[in-house]
Parts: sequence; C-alpha cells; structure tokens
Amino acid sequence: MKYANTLSSVDTLQDEISKRGNQIVNGIEDGIDSAHDAAQSALSNASGKLENLQSGLKPAIERFASRSAEMAQSGLDATREAGSRAKATASRYANACENYVTEQPMKSVAIAAAAGATLAALLILARNRSNYRTQYNGR
Repeated sequence: MKYANTLSSVDTLQDEISKRGNQIVNGIEDGIDSAHDAAQSALSNASGKLENLQSGLKPAIERFASRSAEMAQSGLDATREAGSRAKATASRYANACENYVTEQPMKSVAIAAAAGATLAALLILARNRSNYRTQYNGR
C-alpha cells in the first residue's frame, strides 16, 4: 500500500517537473515571440534609410529565434530526463525502504516512533516559543 502511494508521489513529482519544464519552455517561446514582434514593429516603423538594416537584421532575428527554440527544446528534454531520473531514484528508495521494513519490522516501527516523537517535540517547542514571543511582545 505504501509502495503504491510512493509511486503515486513519484508520478506526481514527475508530472510537476514536466509541467514546470513546459511552463519554462512556453515562457521562453513567449519571450522570443515578443522580442520578434517588437523587432518587427521597430523595423516597420523605421524610415526608408533603415530598409537595408531591416534586410540584414531579419535573418539574424530568425537565426536567434531558431536557436532560442532549440535551446528551449533542449531545456525541456533535460527537464524530462531529470524527472525520469528522479522517478527512478525515488522508486529505488521506495523498494529499499519496503525491503527494510519487510526484513526488520520491529526496528522499522521503533525508528518511525522515534521520528514521530522527535517531530512532535519540535512542534511543541516551536509552538511554545511562538506563544512566549506573543506574550513577551504584548500582542
């Protein structure tokens, strides 16, 4: 049961990584489009003396847009690869944890209880400290 929850969490993590990667790519593409539109608008509004400059800039802008799109795709691919590696790593840890719990059930329960007690103690300390500050500051 815990293994399924872990895999679900891993899938959620990979989906979130892919979603963030897509957002980054979309933002880059939007920036490229905006830069391209702004450059085209500036060139359209320029006088006849700038027509030679426009002819020279258009290929450069297109090369820049093409290169930027390639870089965005490369970033998306790297993000997907990182997500896959994270999923594989989390899966290995889940399997190792499951094996440990199967082999050492009493020790696992003791470790979980100690971790829970430590977390509870930290939360109580933080809450008491917050209450003390509130009283001390007169709020």
